[in-house]
Amino acid sequence: MAEQIVLCLHSWCYPPVLCSLSLGPGSILLSIILCGLLLVLVWLGVFAVVPNALLRGVAFWRAEILVGLWVLAGGLALGGASFRVEGELGWFPVFGADGPSLPMLAILACVGALVGRGRAGVACVLACLGVLALSPLVFGLFTGTALVLLCGRGKRGLCLPFAVLPACIPADSALSVPLLGVMVLLIGWAVCVQRGPLAVLPACIGLFLLGRLLAEVGELPLFSQAVLLLCGGVVACAGLAQAMRSQQGMALVAGLAACWYGMLVFALVLALASPLGGADTFRTTVILGMGAPVVALLGLLWVAQKQEAGGAAGLMSTTRSRWLLWGLLAQCSILPPCGGFAVLWTALAGGEYSVEATQPVMALLAVVLMVFFVALVGMFNAGLVRAGLMFLPAQGQGAGTPSAMVLPLWVCALLSCVLAFLPGIWLFVADHLVVGPPLPPATWQDMLAVHFAGHTASLTPLLVLVGVGLALLVTGVLVRLFGFVPMAPVARQVAPWRQGAPLCEQDVATPVAQAERHTVVDALPLWSAWRGFFSTPAAVTALRGRGQGSALFRRGTVLWRYGRRSLFVAVGWCEAQGMVLILLLMGAGLLAGLFVGK
Repeated sequence: MAEQIVLCLHSWCYPPVLCSLSLGPGSILLSIILCGLLLVLVWLGVFAVVPNALLRGVAFWRAEILVGLWVLAGGLALGGASFRVEGELGWFPVFGADGPSLPMLAILACVGALVGRGRAGVACVLACLGVLALSPLVFGLFTGTALVLLCGRGKRGLCLPFAVLPACIPADSALSVPLLGVMVLLIGWAVCVQRGPLAVLPACIGLFLLGRLLAEVGELPLFSQAVLLLCGGVVACAGLAQAMRSQQGMALVAGLAACWYGMLVFALVLALASPLGGADTFRTTVILGMGAPVVALLGLLWVAQKQEAGGAAGLMSTTRSRWLLWGLLAQCSILPPCGGFAVLWTALAGGEYSVEATQPVMALLAVVLMVFFVALVGMFNAGLVRAGLMFLPAQGQGAGTPSAMVLPLWVCALLSCVLAFLPGIWLFVADHLVVGPPLPPATWQDMLAVHFAGHTASLTPLLVLVGVGLALLVTGVLVRLFGFVPMAPVARQVAPWRQGAPLCEQDVATPVAQAERHTVVDALPLWSAWRGFFSTPAAVTALRGRGQGSALFRRGTVLWRYGRRSLFVAVGWCEAQGMVLILLLMGAGLLAGLFVGK
């Protein structure tokens, strides 16, 4: 057991991708990047916890200094990832840089720039130090402390540090996969309970650790893959349930973040632990999923935090802010050519290549997994619609807000648009975010498209955007010339969630009564709609008891007679056509044997 632990630590500390230490430009650049990151992180920790009395006059600029330091840390990380800086400091062999650490640190820098000071800022700093740690024990120490700071006291503070246990045992141990499943569930729990941009922090920790260990283990047995896929699906479904039933904006967007985390766990397991032929495309799915959708999701989490503080009405009162929020929602969605659409496209391409390159039984499993993934994406977009209805007030509500107050919204919207419409930039920078074959040398054309090595499929978001724009332009010209409006205006203005629904008697009331009854209205009050439907006279008549001669009972009796008659006819036909049925069953058996045999 001791030898296995030593081997595990050695594999983490000295991965095969690390470059050797030498005296040259590479080592100088490595020293500059790592020393700069460590110094910036130390200063971030100091400014996050030092009280205002010690900072004196500098305390007034604390927020600006913290944002500037996080921007500097993100710039250093992106620069090191672009130049493929990998290695360690010979005089301080505790921290180092390799493939996934620098791109992940750039994402954590975006989180830190939005969370500010206090426990949240210290948690971000500790997570960054854990990502740069060479030893799994040091990684567990830093990230476990960050999770404790995020969750505070109580049962969450007691349970969530156990999420980093897989880093402290050998990767080939029998307990590795069960602990990874527990880690996925605990991190999903941590994402669901966070408020604001901090919801992305535990998700990044979990994905980093899962990617590290799966890359070290390699392909897993079918049962182990099923366990991890099931855990990812459970987290995604739990996040969707929270997003669809929550009445608070922060909890709603935290549920969407948990769903996003579960879907990326799903894709990461398919990319690193399964023998499917489209593993490289699932790897691209994970990299793109950590790009534009994450930045847009950070903007939504920031808006939800402002709404909880009481400032969202002012933020969304201006037309410019409303358009920015619509842009963030679109970048998370599957509307072409946004960031979510690129993720869905790469996942479907990976499923297609997997079906083509595997045996029929495995191909069927791949199709089932892709259907489940697409269903998750569809429900995720339904949650985005609910978030949009909740965050966008009626036009003119709320006081105006200075443009400087929506600067984070501007940054998230612009950065997500750049990463979505120029996906090759993020693919080049974050090439080693997930272990796999390196991309070929990038050209200017590669900056505009998503493509796969060895495959012909490619996606150019700018061309899709031009096509969508031309379609809208042609539609506008036709409407202008012929005066044809595709959708007629509604006859009666009602709430958006009720447009097209039948009107009930209890809803046709005076405006004063409606205002008194609906002072606090949910964005999607489905329970009120169902209650109104079942209180209509037709529903009450159908649900009466048997003694009163209900229509439901009479219709059920008629249906039972028709069903019994059809059953007698079907049995008679089977008796007359017995030989034909035997031949059909033999053909089905031969076909099933052919598939299984392959």
